[in-house]
Amino acid sequence: MRRIAILAISLLAALPAFSQTAAPAAAPAPAAAPAGAIKGPHPKTAAENDAVIAMGRAPDADAQIKAAEDLIKTYPDTDYKAVALLVEAQAYNEKRDYPKAIVLGEQSLTADPKNYATLLLLADVYARTSKSTDFNLNDELAKADKYAKDALAELEVAEKPKADLPDADWTTIKNGQESQAYLALGFSAVLHKKFDDAKADFQKTMDLAPDALEMLYIERAYAAAKRYDEAIAWADKAAAVPNADPRLKQYAATDKAHDETLKKQQSQ
Repeated sequence: MRRIAILAISLLAALPAFSQTAAPAAAPAPAAAPAGAIKGPHPKTAAENDAVIAMGRAPDADAQIKAAEDLIKTYPDTDYKAVALLVEAQAYNEKRDYPKAIVLGEQSLTADPKNYATLLLLADVYARTSKSTDFNLNDELAKADKYAKDALAELEVAEKPKADLPDADWTTIKNGQESQAYLALGFSAVLHKKFDDAKADFQKTMDLAPDALEMLYIERAYAAAKRYDEAIAWADKAAAVPNADPRLKQYAATDKAHDETLKKQQSQ
């Protein structure tokens, strides 16, 4: 799922400098470098090196949270504070503890205001979890829109996270991340009942990186807004994606049948 790539790209952006400057785990801590000798984030000791590696290799959400917390607690001045907070935020998002995901995402953004991965995560959480009945809906959607637009601005000028990353791969990565920003904008537009804007944003999402699962999320957003014709159309698109997971095709068929039933009830 593309949302997981948000975290992966953030780590990819952080680790090149790390891997180039850190001493091997078994080696003694390096002597202090002259001022200005090392640019960008880097571990200051071999032990911090190991802690960052452990965070990157943590196998599940709970392990990621512990590894990130251990890194920040043990190395409070680490250059990877923003990344560690993002790791935690993404892990809580995976656990569907959205309030904690938002708090940690905001802390990560304070540490690194231009991190498009964090901006995308926050836009995603606000846009996907907001409901039309929320008393503070306008505030939530304003945040989703701002974070998504800020992410697009940062992606426009973003440099490759690794110098040896092929240009074609970087374009694919950027397209996938930009598609997430437009997806958040689309969900927000649906809740704002700005359906023309939603249509345009969702189309940009699919032009950049078509994905059957995201199509089902779009279908369900329209269904929640009682826009059943649009919902049915997106269910059809999801079912028609070549080589899509058969389970997704089944979900699409089930959702379509449900949407058609609701559409009939709406017209009665």
